[in-house]
Amino acid sequence: MTIEITTEIKNYNGKNPFVLKMKQNLKKYGSLTPNQLSAVEKILVAVNNIKSTELSDDMKKIVGYAGTNTFVNDLKTKFQEYGSLTEKQISAALTQIQKEEENSKTYKLNIPAPGDTIKVGRAVGEKLKEEYNLQFMPVLMDITKVIGVSDKAVRFSGKITIKRGSVCSCCMRTLTDEFSMLTGVGKTCAKNMGVPYITDSTQVEKFRAEFMKRVDEIGEMEFWVPKTQIKDWQGRLSRFLDMSKFWVKK
Repeated sequence: MTIEITTEIKNYNGKNPFVLKMKQNLKKYGSLTPNQLSAVEKILVAVNNIKSTELSDDMKKIVGYAGTNTFVNDLKTKFQEYGSLTEKQISAALTQIQKEEENSKTYKLNIPAPGDTIKVGRAVGEKLKEEYNLQFMPVLMDITKVIGVSDKAVRFSGKITIKRGSVCSCCMRTLTDEFSMLTGVGKTCAKNMGVPYITDSTQVEKFRAEFMKRVDEIGEMEFWVPKTQIKDWQGRLSRFLDMSKFWVKK
């Protein structure tokens, strides 16, 4: 194994600075320490795996990126050199790529959508939670208007839903106990919203008033939703997705 790694180092023509330094040391001293050989082996295995394994869809986007964003290109280079990126780096690169795609292919709109509600996927909910510093992941939103559309996504302005149903207004989990079905919100989500939960049925209206006040305090949120992440759209603009494909920029 030592002989094989040594040969690979001697024949290395890549750009990894550590491997290049070890190549120089090998040429100068004639050998490397076991720890140095082990470190180089890990790097070479990771780099070679780029060619020998199937990349995830996310990594294919980064590796195949052909734009001018310096941040994404730097990460693309790091991946090609080291064979891996952290989850945080991948997420940040994908965000930059998505923004670039959306800006280049977007129609700006201002279409009111009173009464419309959408259910979005977990990825969108997680992004809203982080961006607006929420203590829960919102996936059910009352739309106030549609403000943009591209060939792959729709940009909305909306609030956390105040509609009652069989699922929690915040997290969309099924409501099972008496109080949650009366309020339309689960106990945990009520706590995360900062609204005291009810202890008997006579407090329902007070709770609803406090909940709606909290929704207004959080305010309207603007967010892109990939069309594939719109799980359900209820309301008069629900046909918007079918119509938009005929006139968005290609």
